[in-house]
Amino acid sequence: MQIVFRRAAEKALDRLPATRRRQIVGRIERLAAGSASRSLNVRPLQGGSGLYRLRVGAYRVLFSVDEAAGTVMIELIRGHGAVYKG
Repeated sequence: MQIVFRRAAEKALDRLPATRRRQIVGRIERLAAGSASRSLNVRPLQGGSGLYRLRVGAYRVLFSVDEAAGTVMIELIRGHGAVYKG
């Protein structure tokens, strides 16, 4: 699957320390390669939004999957406390 970043997610990733950035990108690449979501700690968000969350340490990556287009859209990357707030 192809990985596509929304601008806000890309900017958030750029602001992170290099080691954390590599860790998050590595997990996203494993997700797109089809690794089992259970081993990556992926859960659907409540409310039927079609979004999922990927937990990477203290950070959360919110994403959606378009099977027909073969893409994983990275919507948002934030710290645990800030990601779920409006």
